[in-house]
Amino acid sequence: MTYKNKPKSLTELKRRIDEYFKSRLAPMTDKNGVPLTDENGNIIKKVALPYTLTGLALAVGCESREELFSFEDPEMSRYIKMSVMRVEEYAEERLFSKEAFSGVKLFLAVNFDRWRDGAEAVDTEDYELPESFGRWAV
Repeated sequence: MTYKNKPKSLTELKRRIDEYFKSRLAPMTDKNGVPLTDENGNIIKKVALPYTLTGLALAVGCESREELFSFEDPEMSRYIKMSVMRVEEYAEERLFSKEAFSGVKLFLAVNFDRWRDGAEAVDTEDYELPESFGRWAV
């Protein structure tokens, strides 16, 4: 792998990010290995390798995932955030797959704050319901 310096322009950043996402795709094939095409004759592609934040950071030329979020130019920073959301969207879609659920859930919790289990356990030992709730039969 060739390591790159961080891009200096928005155009270069976009090119690198687009190349990264394209590099993860592979043609869909039928049972005989023939690539499938749409009604216009374009080869239909699917995600063959998962999108990752580390892969995105490497493609952009960052030395760490944290550096991915350090772009000072507002437009470059916005494009990075949108690309990170694309990685998150891919992972979120994978939650609906039975085989990948646990790993994807961990990936989302580790990499995206809003996916963490934010509900802290409530200590119920000394907790009393307000009187307005009354007594409920269970």
